[in-house]
Amino acid sequence: MESTVSVSKGVFLFPNGYKKGKSNKKKNNQVLFEKIFRNELWYDTYKQNWYYIENELQELHHKTHSVLLNDIVNYIKNHGISESSTLEGIIPSATLLTGVNQPDHVSQFTSLIDLIRNEVTPHVALVNSQDAPSVKHLVENAVWQLIHGDQVMDYDDDEGVITQTKKLRKSQCTMKALRNWYNTKCMSSPRKKKSQQTRRTLVIIIPDFESFNCNVLQDFVMIVSSYVSTMPIVFVFGVATSVSALHKSFPYHVSSKLLIKVFHSHASPIYMNQVLEDIFLTHTSPFHLSGKAFELLTDVFLFYDFSVTGLIQSIKYCMMEHYYGDNTKSLCCDRDKLEDVIMQLTAEDLESIRQLMSFRPFLEKQDCKTTISLFNDDDFFKEALYKEMNRLHDYLYSFYMCLRLLCVFVKDLPKNMLGKSVREIYTKCASENVTGTSAFKDCLQLLKFQSQVKLVESIKSALKIVNTYLQNASPVKPLRSTSSKNNLKNITLSDDLGENFVKSLRVHLLTFLRQIEHANTETTVTMCAVSDTENADENFSGNRYKLKEKLLKATRLDRVQSEFEMVRSRFVSYLEEMFSKGLQPMQGQPFHELLAFSDVASVRKNIVGAPRAAVHTALSNPVQYLQCSCCQLPSTDSVIDTLPDVCLAYKLHRECGKHINLYDWLQAFAAVLRPDDDDEQRHNDPTIQLRFTRAVAELQFLGFIKSSKRKTDHVMRLTW
Repeated sequence: MESTVSVSKGVFLFPNGYKKGKSNKKKNNQVLFEKIFRNELWYDTYKQNWYYIENELQELHHKTHSVLLNDIVNYIKNHGISESSTLEGIIPSATLLTGVNQPDHVSQFTSLIDLIRNEVTPHVALVNSQDAPSVKHLVENAVWQLIHGDQVMDYDDDEGVITQTKKLRKSQCTMKALRNWYNTKCMSSPRKKKSQQTRRTLVIIIPDFESFNCNVLQDFVMIVSSYVSTMPIVFVFGVATSVSALHKSFPYHVSSKLLIKVFHSHASPIYMNQVLEDIFLTHTSPFHLSGKAFELLTDVFLFYDFSVTGLIQSIKYCMMEHYYGDNTKSLCCDRDKLEDVIMQLTAEDLESIRQLMSFRPFLEKQDCKTTISLFNDDDFFKEALYKEMNRLHDYLYSFYMCLRLLCVFVKDLPKNMLGKSVREIYTKCASENVTGTSAFKDCLQLLKFQSQVKLVESIKSALKIVNTYLQNASPVKPLRSTSSKNNLKNITLSDDLGENFVKSLRVHLLTFLRQIEHANTETTVTMCAVSDTENADENFSGNRYKLKEKLLKATRLDRVQSEFEMVRSRFVSYLEEMFSKGLQPMQGQPFHELLAFSDVASVRKNIVGAPRAAVHTALSNPVQYLQCSCCQLPSTDSVIDTLPDVCLAYKLHRECGKHINLYDWLQAFAAVLRPDDDDEQRHNDPTIQLRFTRAVAELQFLGFIKSSKRKTDHVMRLTW
């Protein structure tokens, strides 16, 4: 009989030694994606901008976590090789307080593993709770990763020979096998000295400590403590809540085997503020969010998952939604690339820009001749667009600087009416004219009561921000003129922002700082003169009316402001004028739609899920998702026999009360499926009973019904 002949159908595999590489598949997918959009102007701009943001995120991530990870690695180096603690069965344990942002822990522990393998040892095991339901599985996973998980070949330093270890099966991975392997690979060579290279540390990382079974971890710690005298083992626990969770999980006889060192990572809101303030809320960012979109993304972070990774992916989705299929959005790029992008725009793209809502207020400021040229002459419109886009970049340059200055002056005020961080203040400044709100006026009123020392500190901090922005200023170059007849002098533009605005602000801050530092704080008080007749009345004791009048006159003092108070009042007035000019909302700027994403509806629909509404729509109107003609309903309340069984059972159960009789429900279900048969035939049909039982089980799994204890043949509704 031939090898491909069989009684039943099957697939016959003939291995020929070919191994499909994973990298080829990824490369092919990437090439296919590039073939579709590589010639699109909007896609090239999006790719360049996201590449810039990714590099900035990597640098910030390395800068934020490098100190913490280096401290953990130094702890593993110092305690993993020392023999003082291992003689008593004590296991060095680094406890990393990660916080509740679970999605961000993956990148953090991945960076830690890479750093440990590069600087300490290649033998690292990372065991998650879902991979270790019992002690046996925990030991097998940890031992297998310590021996084989690194995928690194052993290298003999003396002989220069690379040897590959024969892999063990999971069932053979025990602590005894680990000890034999460790003695063979790391301690067998007599020519090697017992140094850091010969006595390699074994690191076991448990990233989700709270998710483990306490009994499993207790037994595992006791097992490892009996072997720690023969081979150096170090634990790294990832604790999301607090150190008390570790002490509550381990009794004294187990916790006494651990030498615990606590390391604190940055809280997720603090890291989120760093990401937003250093990367996205800057004038150098190629992409900007409107106030409502920014508030939505931050609310999802603060009220749902505390995941910075999720926040970054949400911003990436907003970028894709902003750029997709629209070449005009390619103007949302770096300032130096504006000229090349504008020269590549077609007549259709320019017409799309003319249809923006913010173009009309800009047009109303121009005279009749300029208005006609903006519509009829594309070259003239390109030059005007280039000049206006540069003015918009100047506005963003001044806006983000004033945003940080406002944060410096109001973050320490009582009640925090505008917020304590740049993120909170940006939400208000981008949504409305913040200088006209009562909260802003109250903040200025409180600044008039600030002390001299505090005001000097605030001005010095503001000067540091201003000097930083002046160093990053970029000059504006004129667009390549395509026609000599183009004359932009008639176009009305407000050029009071940008670098000149910042330089003027720096001069004023230096002047006020010098005046406040040298201002006199003493006040002059003059009292009203008291007549001799009134002094004579003092001798009349018991005249309470005269005494009251005298005390009231004594309290009437003519108070003259000090030099510091007058300078402080002028300084607050200047701040109000400066913020009124620099913190204008983005909605009032021409062509702001090209740089700022404001489609909040699509973001809320695709990022903030509504599972209850989605499940209800899928069960009551399945054609919304299946897109088939057999599920088409004449009305939302009607039922047909071609509906899926679970949808039919769901629509019938909505017609019942709190308690549903299963027999009546079955009869209604069968009446829809077999309307022409009589009740006896439908009742005895096992196919209908089977389909109904499966539909009821699916509804119970989804949480719509549950069995009732009051009546055995009834179920109870759990939803609306």
